Amino acid sequence: MPEDKENEEIEPEITSDILGNVLVHLYRGEVQRVNTWRNRLDRTPYWSMVMVAGMITWAYASPNRHPALILLTIPITSAILTLEANRYQIHEVWRSRLRLLEENFLSNMLDPEATLPRTEWMKVLSNDLKEPEHKVSLWAALAVRLRRVYLWIFSTIILGWFMKITIHPTQAESLYVAMERGRIGFIPGPSIAIFLIVFFVSLSVLSFIGVYSVKEKREGEVLEEEPGYEWRRNEDYH
Repeated sequence: MPEDKENEEIEPEITSDILGNVLVHLYRGEVQRVNTWRNRLDRTPYWSMVMVAGMITWAYASPNRHPALILLTIPITSAILTLEANRYQIHEVWRSRLRLLEENFLSNMLDPEATLPRTEWMKVLSNDLKEPEHKVSLWAALAVRLRRVYLWIFSTIILGWFMKITIHPTQAESLYVAMERGRIGFIPGPSIAIFLIVFFVSLSVLSFIGVYSVKEKREGEVLEEEPGYEWRRNEDYH
């Protein structure tokens, strides 16, 4: 029948248009989600920096204030880091979808010679919409945020403590005198100094091993800012 033939020719075009509209609206929604969680992600380092700067300033304001006040910021900063790593995991859920759409949908739409085939990447996107999963483990998220921000914050805290015991209440005449000033109750100053060094070295190792153990890069490709995209690098879905 001529009418049936006409419907057969129109149907794929309508389906393609609907699919395109759905993906465009999905892309806009994911952009908004990424921006929202990016803003939330940017707040927590600000909290840490303000707290650390305020505590160090207050501790240095009087030579008689104990250097342990500076160390109080370590557990608080660690708690904020854990919170931020969790936020980063959620942020990566939305950003991974965004990159999936950019790589496979928008790039094809902007290429005059490309088409929009129903390849495996759509199944990946569909499954991710049905059952969202973290694309980055908690350890990898901690490593990323440490390397980007928190190693600098922790190094500021530790250096601030060492400087405090060196110059307050007066210039320390020897390392022994400085370590005695760092004593907290029955815990000797050298033990605290060793703990701080081991703590910082451990964080440094975590930050670099955690990042590079999951990072992959195609030849000639701009490296993703953070890890967690190896699930998209599988050639099976292209």
